[in-house]
Amino acid sequence: MLGRAEAEVIKSRAAKGKAKVTFTVDPGVGAQAAAVCGEWNGWSADAGVMQRDAGGGFSVTVGLDAGRAYRFRYLLDGQRWDNDWAADAYVRNEFGGEDSVVDLTALAEAVPPAAGKTTPAKKEAVRKAPAQAARKAAPAAKRAGKTAK
Repeated sequence: MLGRAEAEVIKSRAAKGKAKVTFTVDPGVGAQAAAVCGEWNGWSADAGVMQRDAGGGFSVTVGLDAGRAYRFRYLLDGQRWDNDWAADAYVRNEFGGEDSVVDLTALAEAVPPAAGKTTPAKKEAVRKAPAQAARKAAPAAKRAGKTAK
């Protein structure tokens, strides 16, 4: 018997609320063909055909809407369904098995600014800060001078 699908899902944020998801299947499964079938492609093996890579495994990258989770499974050699055993979750399906889940909800959340980088508004505030501090200090200096007399 062939081993179950050793696979990996690589998720990255794309533009305009999209995500790029790369599905990979290890060559150890012994398949001659592989497809990723899921909710986004109507579970079609023709729409999710994976390409064989240099190492003998398979991969395909698909664009999906960020902000939700998707069910999927791998179809190996057109007849054997297998899960991604490193998926984000598993959900029981109507055939008595389980579907793998790729969760893209976190990719829809706002991206915080990178450490050490400032936004244009922050740059403007930092530029104005020394001038504002000097204006605040001037009246205090005048008061101090008047009381010293």
